Amino acid sequence: MLNILVVERRLVENKALMGLLGEFNTSVWSETEPLMEKIKKNSYNVIIMGYGLDLLKSVKNADPRAEVFLVGGSAVDEVEAINRGASACLREPIDLERLKKSIEEIGELALVRRETAELEKQLFERYTFAGVVGKSPRMLDIFNYLRRIAKYYKTATIMGETGVGKEEIAKALHQTSPGAKEPFLVSNCGAMVETLIESELFGYKKGAFTGAVADTPGIFEAAGEGTVFLDEIGDMPLSLQPHLLRVLQGGDFKRVGSTQPLKARCRVITATNKDLAKEVKGGRFREDLYFRLTALTIHVPPLRERKDDIPLLSRYMLNRFHHRTGKKVLGISMQAQAALMAYDWPGNVRELENLIEHLAILTTEPFLRLEDLPPGIRGRGAALEKGADVTKTLDQVVKAHIEAVLGQLNGNQSRAANVLGISRRALLRKIEKHSIKTERGL
Repeated sequence: MLNILVVERRLVENKALMGLLGEFNTSVWSETEPLMEKIKKNSYNVIIMGYGLDLLKSVKNADPRAEVFLVGGSAVDEVEAINRGASACLREPIDLERLKKSIEEIGELALVRRETAELEKQLFERYTFAGVVGKSPRMLDIFNYLRRIAKYYKTATIMGETGVGKEEIAKALHQTSPGAKEPFLVSNCGAMVETLIESELFGYKKGAFTGAVADTPGIFEAAGEGTVFLDEIGDMPLSLQPHLLRVLQGGDFKRVGSTQPLKARCRVITATNKDLAKEVKGGRFREDLYFRLTALTIHVPPLRERKDDIPLLSRYMLNRFHHRTGKKVLGISMQAQAALMAYDWPGNVRELENLIEHLAILTTEPFLRLEDLPPGIRGRGAALEKGADVTKTLDQVVKAHIEAVLGQLNGNQSRAANVLGISRRALLRKIEKHSIKTERGL
């Protein structure tokens, strides 16, 4: 049953209105308690209150999911209120039939939201691969490729721009390999001092250099049958590349200062944001090492080429933030989500993650809002809002969108329901309600 809140005393005293609302779980606001706290705490589907744009903004900030009906105001006021997030403006005396119809439509919307929440839960399970989230076709292809090679690979290379999540892909490959319970050790070839890279990778013998006070294994030895992840492999000095090639070819290496040969048993995953083929042509990377590393290659697309992943990634990041800190942010408003989708993310997934965490720390509201975003991102969302056609009714927008989706999918109702994020049964109800013509109903 719908939860409805009536805010203003004169509305509570309207017997006809309260009689209509008696069919629902209706509450009235007592001025003895803070209104916004009550809204945040109770998750109302509908809030009915007197006309007031300032209060409307506060209410929508407290819970963007609530549908707000304003009572009073002129025709000009109505357009402004709708632009600011009101679901409807009701003139006085209130048209109870219109109000009842609007509430029934919101009941359908609430059902769709519940179904969408359940679908979102299923999407997390379906589109999360060993801690990596993605539902775009290119990411699903990567997940499928990782499954195919996980049991058999000895060496693999991940390519992609800075921040696309290469290390997360490497961890996913490790976690689905036979050595998943063994160590996953990371070395950043671009961050190490050249003179120390060899000792970090292969270890050193006591007395090999000043400060070498004990025999120390390198990561190739310490990894055992696990995985060594060499990040920024394109920055590895030429002088060390033959040593790495020897390890990859036969597993042979020696600790610095030792003559005793050792055998590496680990798998090796490398990553780079450089074009290694160009590095070979420029004489900065060995050709034989290049061919050894790139037999199995995963190309991770930048976030701007897989924007369909942004809503799922954002939700995943908020959930992870909640589990880590205990602070729960329920979600992201539609306007903020639209702005995130419009932005090109030059820093890729890392930039999105940093932003979501920053906003989640600072917010005092249950939802991240458009105004919480940095100006460079928020401006895109505002531009989208200004470009919206506010002359259409909700029914007209819903009907047009369903018709467009069905048209693109040749009338396939099952696929259309999946794209729309609702059940096929809910889609059939909407097709009937809006008198939408369909060619077939698969």
